[in-house]
Amino acid sequence: MITVGDLQAMQDVTTGALLTIETVHHEVHEGEIFHAAYTNGSVANNGTVDLLLTTGAKEAHTVWEVFAGGQVTVSLYEAPTTSAAGTAVTAYNMKRSSTNTPTAAVTHTPTVSATGTVTLVNGRILPGGTSPTTRVGGGIRANAEWIMKASTKYLMRITNKSGGTIAINAVLEWYEEAA
Repeated sequence: MITVGDLQAMQDVTTGALLTIETVHHEVHEGEIFHAAYTNGSVANNGTVDLLLTTGAKEAHTVWEVFAGGQVTVSLYEAPTTSAAGTAVTAYNMKRSSTNTPTAAVTHTPTVSATGTVTLVNGRILPGGTSPTTRVGGGIRANAEWIMKASTKYLMRITNKSGGTIAINAVLEWYEEAA
């Protein structure tokens, strides 16, 4: 039998609604989902934008988005070899009143000597054209979350294949759970 206390435990603390919302939406309400974005406005043809996600003590349930002013490929690698992490990218809690902070960290422009032995996503193409007259922008998003291992590095490499200089924007969103 469900008691009044059980129903209260199933209610969202912000709205009082029964928890029938999807998990990711609930993680926002709990102040446990984070957003980090990086834009490089001038990426030469065959140049790359590298983002390094270093997970902390918890698994990171991640999704990503890439937007570009022309054709790019997107690859995701596990356990790259890096000699420098790069520049920190601010991770924002998507519940702005929450003081929770992530155990994972995101950086851009790490120094990478090897991409790693495990290639999770190999060269997903974001079509956008390759000449000044047909080059257009576009965006892609992972359809499902990736659950990244705790205490592991992940490299997202976005390579400009447009034939010219373009802007590239990458977004990582994640929540963290104990393994």
